[in-house]
Amino acid sequence: MPTTRETLDLEELVITVYAALDDALAEAGITARAGKLVPRPGPPPDVDDREILCLAVLQELLGFESDHGFYQWFEANAVLRCLFPRRLSRPNWADRRALLTPLLQRLSQAFCALDGEEAPPFSSSTPIRSTSAARSGLAASSGSADWPGTAIARR
Repeated sequence: MPTTRETLDLEELVITVYAALDDALAEAGITARAGKLVPRPGPPPDVDDREILCLAVLQELLGFESDHGFYQWFEANAVLRCLFPRRLSRPNWADRRALLTPLLQRLSQAFCALDGEEAPPFSSSTPIRSTSAARSGLAASSGSADWPGTAIARR
């Protein structure tokens, strides 16, 4: 049976992901305190953990296999720079994404509960190479680096 394909522009995708994360956090009973979803010492972060989670989900949904490749694409993308005006350095981005990965895995179950499905709408099990591995000489791959950033297909 043929399916009709609609397009979802990048801004709509970001808003949808952020809203879904907000719903999943509420479903899981997780609240941000001073911009932190994971308790840790120190002042409130300049970039809220929810923003980092949203970007981590986008990284996975768009198929980026490295933090470096995603970060380069993110920095070059005018839409994302507008939606996320407060940005971290590449190493700090990778560290924060790594810090929040266990939480993202926990949220997969909340996504399932919200959607009434057995499997989450995305998987946080995609292997993502660290920036330290890229610096040590391993090639950083970003299969989605050529993604145009203007529209993504939605079924």
